[in-house]
Amino acid sequence: MPRKPPARHLWPSLALAALTGCAVPQTGTLNLPGTPPGSPVSFSALPGWSTDNTSEALEAFVTGCKSITLMPPDQPLGGAGLAQSDAGQAGQWATACAAAKAVPPGDSTAARQFFEANFIPYAVSGQALITGYFEPEFPGSKNLAPGYTVPLYAKPADPALAALPRAAIDHGALYRKTPVTAYLADPVDAFMLQIQGSGRILLANGRTLRVGFGGQNGQPYTPIGRILVQQGDLAPDDVSYQSISAWLKAHPDQAQGIMEQNARYVFIKPLGYLPDDEGAPGALGVPLTAGRSLAIDKSVIPLGTPVFVATTDPITQTPLDRLTVAQDTGGGIQGPDRADLFFGAGPDAETTAGVMRQPGQLYVLLPKPAAP
Repeated sequence: MPRKPPARHLWPSLALAALTGCAVPQTGTLNLPGTPPGSPVSFSALPGWSTDNTSEALEAFVTGCKSITLMPPDQPLGGAGLAQSDAGQAGQWATACAAAKAVPPGDSTAARQFFEANFIPYAVSGQALITGYFEPEFPGSKNLAPGYTVPLYAKPADPALAALPRAAIDHGALYRKTPVTAYLADPVDAFMLQIQGSGRILLANGRTLRVGFGGQNGQPYTPIGRILVQQGDLAPDDVSYQSISAWLKAHPDQAQGIMEQNARYVFIKPLGYLPDDEGAPGALGVPLTAGRSLAIDKSVIPLGTPVFVATTDPITQTPLDRLTVAQDTGGGIQGPDRADLFFGAGPDAETTAGVMRQPGQLYVLLPKPAAP
């Protein structure tokens, strides 16, 4: 997201609940750039709130707290308006993080009570676009080898080299000037891994090399799906990870030129050992949780913030309503009306995340102010 440059994005809305024994809820609105102010709502207004397995979201939240509680209290986490003033610094999460550790793991009822007691939900105005991302798996090699010649470069130490556009890098500007994390067989696979922000490289010895976001070149991000639609190569309702990848591989004579219209290049670094059931670390510095980690635009929503997403599954069209945690960002996720849901790794994750492009409603949960 690291996602893609994870990218990855800001997107939920928030609900509000007033509970006895807690500080009086705020009456302000969530002022997010580009949209009308968001309004506090009751938790009961969140679709599916009472049936969501909130213990999974709590586990992701606690994971994020492990990073936040190690930060200086004035460490900025992002946000705008009320989100920034009430949740934009690490120290403002101390109370909620401490309370979260006391909730029994796996107890969804207790987790739901924790969120209702410690947070105020705000509905983000307007309809959001919810996309998905995942960790793709590709065969590859740690070293240059027959069949594996497409490099995934680590970030150069030289700032001038680190700022080169994709076209220059594709034409060898970094050759022998910066380390190569791994080699893949296909330039399209390398491009798509960069867009996702992390991946799993299947080595010939049966091991898996976990790789992830290692920085980016600071060049403008251009979605090539938009370009393919403008050229008439893809229909607007047929833009997905799968359709873009398939078109590029079917048109090798045009693929490089299309990919180079996205000047953004994501550098990839090795992540070391990670359990198979853990995602790569996101922008918050903690492993992403499948189905519960969200990529957002942190200039609008602070990292670490719980965000309730109300949308639909792109395949079954059934409700996909759940509490997530903003733990990642992405170059293609900009503004309060965008969010990117992490689906994990493997074929099932690819199937769903690759076509995820659904309308939805976002709710941002801000920590209640400390009692006077």
